[in-house]
Amino acid sequence: SERWLTMAELQQAAQDGRLLEAFGAGTAAVVTPISGIQYKGEDIDIPATGKLTQRIWNEITSIQYGTMEGPHGWSVNISK
Repeated sequence: SERWLTMAELQQAAQDGRLLEAFGAGTAAVVTPISGIQYKGEDIDIPATGKLTQRIWNEITSIQYGTMEGPHGWSVNISK
């Protein structure tokens, strides 16, 4: 499930070893892993690309290249 997360919760999850991965997503960026965040002068290290980040990247690029059907209205074929 999804919910808003405070920076204090993120920091605690990292300290507890529960922070598995983080990423940003957007049209041009597709999915970009986040390797670290600075909060209140402390560097919070985040593990490299995880399984979820990779899966989302694979699915979005597959939709973009037409090898996978995306949600209705996400892509439009343009003929030459």
